[in-house]
Amino acid sequence: MKRSALTNREQVMYFRLTEALHGHIVLAQVAFSALLKTHNRPDRNRFDRKVADFVVMNRSFEVLAIIELDDSSHKGRERQDAERQALLTNAGYRVIRYNSIPDIEVLKTEFKIGQNQVTGTIAASKTPI
Repeated sequence: MKRSALTNREQVMYFRLTEALHGHIVLAQVAFSALLKTHNRPDRNRFDRKVADFVVMNRSFEVLAIIELDDSSHKGRERQDAERQALLTNAGYRVIRYNSIPDIEVLKTEFKIGQNQVTGTIAASKTPI
C-alpha cells in the first residue's frame, strides 16, 4: 500500500531545517547503508534496513550532522536508539536528537553557519539515552 515518504511532523521539520540551514543540503530518510560501510557481513547486518531521519550536508556533499526526530514511538526504545546513535557516532558523525520540532531561530542558534559548514558546539544528544 502506498504511503507518504514523510509524516506530517517530519515534513514540518524538513522545511524548518531547509529554512534555518539555507545553503546546505538536507536529505530525509537516508539509509544507514549510504552512510556506513564495512566488508564484514555481521557488522553490515547491524545497520542494514536502518534509516536516519535527516542528513545535513554542505555543498561538497560532506555530512555535517545527522538529525533524529524522536516522538512518543521512541519511549521504551532508548537502548535501540543508543545503539543506532553509537553506530553513527563511532563512524565519526555528529548526531543530534530532538524530542520536538525546534523553532527556526533555535535551529539557527544551534547551527552556527559559516564557510559552508556547520560550526560551533552542538550537543551530541538532546535526549538522554
